[in-house]
Amino acid sequence: MSESVVVYVPNLGQGVSFYQALGLALEELTPEREALLAPLEGPLLLLRPGNGGVERGPQRPRPEGRGFARLRLEEGRLVFAVESLEHERLRLAKYGLAFRDAGDHLLLFDPGENPVLVQEGL
Repeated sequence: MSESVVVYVPNLGQGVSFYQALGLALEELTPEREALLAPLEGPLLLLRPGNGGVERGPQRPRPEGRGFARLRLEEGRLVFAVESLEHERLRLAKYGLAFRDAGDHLLLFDPGENPVLVQEGL
């Protein structure tokens, strides 16, 4: 069993697209209108319809597929660890994801206005 994080977004399709662009693999869409996404490392991400918010979720079986993202939850924020911020700036721009550059990290907001940090370090 793996830890999961529940993230609430108003539009499930936009939420899935956003998190896939950050390196998570879509594993399943459930009849309850939820989406399960898997990183390479870290907790599974369970997207649910809602007006924003992040919370610890239920234990879930680990799916076979995995994305390339390294993910963790810190102080109620999702944090993606990357090898190179420079490469990530280019990749995010390629996907059209707006971000704020704070020098040592990037700050993005998902479709539910939940803050997402991208930092160097594995």
